Amino acid sequence: MRLENILLGNPLTGYDQKTIAVFFATAIISQLIGYLMSSYSLGHLPASVVSVTMIGQPIITAIIAVPLLGEMPVPSQIIGGFIALAGIYLVNVSHESKIKGQEN
Repeated sequence: MRLENILLGNPLTGYDQKTIAVFFATAIISQLIGYLMSSYSLGHLPASVVSVTMIGQPIITAIIAVPLLGEMPVPSQIIGGFIALAGIYLVNVSHESKIKGQEN
């Protein structure tokens, strides 16, 4: 990413302390929450369910971007999001029915 910013001529220094603090807080908070949620999930669900469910992360990001950034997804992205959500649903339903079958 550093090389990309150098090539684009974006400054890597000269930011005020508040901006640097926001950069670090954003990086630390997003990484920490993501790591903790993944670790917790893997402790309670099979990896096959957790990994497929994580496909929903870009969908959630796109939904959050609408009100925060005013970015509207294009129709192909919306269709792809619904397909991914359908896949996540199928995997989770399959997992639940497998658990219910083991209980009986």
